[in-house]
Amino acid sequence: MGMGVTEDSWDIKKSVIEHYDRLAGIYDSLYGEEQKAKIKVIFKIMNAEVGGLVLDIGCGTGLLMEYLAAESECLVGVDLSIESLKKAIKRSRRLGAEHTVSLIRADAENLPFRSEIFDRVFALTLLQNIPSPRRVLMEIVRVAKDGSQIAVTGLRKYFTAGEFHRLVSIFRECKFSSEDHDFVAILKVNKQRINIGLEKNRIGG
Repeated sequence: MGMGVTEDSWDIKKSVIEHYDRLAGIYDSLYGEEQKAKIKVIFKIMNAEVGGLVLDIGCGTGLLMEYLAAESECLVGVDLSIESLKKAIKRSRRLGAEHTVSLIRADAENLPFRSEIFDRVFALTLLQNIPSPRRVLMEIVRVAKDGSQIAVTGLRKYFTAGEFHRLVSIFRECKFSSEDHDFVAILKVNKQRINIGLEKNRIGG
């Protein structure tokens, strides 16, 4: 197991992997419209940017690819579900985006990237599946460039508005919205103003 991964946290991740591996073939038909609705909300409040290196954490079957593949210099998707990644690979081929999309099996709590390389980061419908959501947010801070934009959503059935706001309060600059299924936060990385005090508790919360 990787550094900082306990047996309990791996059991959670294994269960999530098995769940999404089973769902991969029907995920788009079950949740595609729901996911597209929240993506549209995000782009209404996110500053329009074109190009750059973009990271999609928990990319699943690659739905976000349909909105970003054509306008990004490189879109990197990471997920732990192999079956979901297979679907994402097929989507990239269908979109003719094989040369601008990279898909990697990786753990959101331990991203395999250098620090400060991504211009935008998306983590949609992800945090409820993670043993330590705050650790994921700290990883996002690490890999994102200073001044970059971050889009994070949290399922309403797992978070109250207060819980979600406190979770993302590590970022001092936040815009909040919501849609039928998720709370939405558009965050800006300002490494001089990150609430580092929360990092002390990130392993357990």
